[in-house]
Amino acid sequence: MRLNDTLFSHLPTTARRGSFRIASLAAMAWLGLAGSAWSAPPTVASIEALLAATKSEALIAKTGADLERNMRDAVQASLQGRKPSEREQQVIDKMTRESAALIRQELNWSHMRPMMVQIYQSTFTQEEVDGQTAFYRTPVGMAVVEKMPAVMQATMAATQQSMARLMPQLQAIAKKHMAEAQAASAAAGTPPAGAKP
Repeated sequence: MRLNDTLFSHLPTTARRGSFRIASLAAMAWLGLAGSAWSAPPTVASIEALLAATKSEALIAKTGADLERNMRDAVQASLQGRKPSEREQQVIDKMTRESAALIRQELNWSHMRPMMVQIYQSTFTQEEVDGQTAFYRTPVGMAVVEKMPAVMQATMAATQQSMARLMPQLQAIAKKHMAEAQAASAAAGTPPAGAKP
């Protein structure tokens, strides 16, 4: 297996972890949703108060740090205990630096904040934003803020376990239909899609 194949094979799972962490913000935002969709959009100040109550900036920062750490762990895992050559190590170091810089740039709060404000303004009414802010300032709301990332992480892990159990069946389905496609193509005298010449 080539170095590039092993290095990048773990990265989609790493990216999904970060996506679930960020998605927890959206999950929290939907709690307490009520009111008319035709009301005036909420003010920027009120949305910033909601983002502060949900500790969104800290959550985004933690997401970026976790993604960087998970990426480095994935690279090490892809080596399967093998010591990389000097040239391979140079490639790994360069890839890690560039990837980490891209993550920090994309998940920088100065970049995420205006985007989230715009999304909240187009999604929630003023009443909904105020209601959520009031909720997240209560003891129960603060507990939700603290525990929601763990809930999302546990959900992701459970989903991955379910998919792992289904993988043999999914592979069997794919194999069956590929065989059917090959048989149909052979009967028609045309090579099936993806077939090697």
